[in-house]
Amino acid sequence: MVKVQDIINHVEEFAPLAIKEDGDPTGFQIGDRNQEVHTIMTTLDVRPKVVEEAIEKNVDMIMAHHPIMFHAARNLDLSSPQNKMYRDLLSHNIAVHSAHTNMDKAHGGMNDWLMEKLELKIARYLDPNDDYSIGRMGDLPEEMDLLDFAKKVRDTYNLPNLRYVKSELGEPVKKVAIIGGDAGKFYPEVLKAGADTFITGDVYYHTAHDMMSNGLNVIDPGHHIEAIFIEKMARLLNDWKKANKWDINIIESKVNTEPYNFI
Repeated sequence: MVKVQDIINHVEEFAPLAIKEDGDPTGFQIGDRNQEVHTIMTTLDVRPKVVEEAIEKNVDMIMAHHPIMFHAARNLDLSSPQNKMYRDLLSHNIAVHSAHTNMDKAHGGMNDWLMEKLELKIARYLDPNDDYSIGRMGDLPEEMDLLDFAKKVRDTYNLPNLRYVKSELGEPVKKVAIIGGDAGKFYPEVLKAGADTFITGDVYYHTAHDMMSNGLNVIDPGHHIEAIFIEKMARLLNDWKKANKWDINIIESKVNTEPYNFI
């Protein structure tokens, strides 16, 4: 018999809560830690359509990257889709756990997955003095023109398009830093680490200007590239299932939670 807490224990051994960013509401979100788990589903986001999918597939536990509760509910008025989603999860006995910035920092976690996808094999921590630095760095075998590298990022992550910012120094791409999600605020650390190019999502307009004038190329592939979590987290769970002889089903959400459309 596998319980919700058994899953949590393995996730938090791999990606300890102690390493999460301050203020990140990651970890156990909704449900009963002592509930039995027969089917677990991995997802990037917990949104109403994802919950509908979980109910349809008789899921007992959702393992997400993004926390379902970034902000506290002000009321429990069920006319709110968010509140109704909480009610649906509780009424169908679906537990929810998220592994967010702790998974970004974990060895073999989110930012390693994103680096590997780009085939940047020679990876190191953004902060060499921090064993759980949030970012990763890698060197290209040969330097590339920024536009060519941006196209490589676009194609690797199967994106319809992306944004990029060209450094005022006009540097080619050789030393690349990556932090999945919205991490523009970390650009001073990226510069200090010696990167010439920074891949991260949701870059703010004025921050982009600051990066450009400070000599940093920036590639913004959006936030949704973190959907790599769905497959990679399912793989981890399957490894733990095999090692511990868990009798559970592990499925991957098929709902696309990208909120943007592109033309």
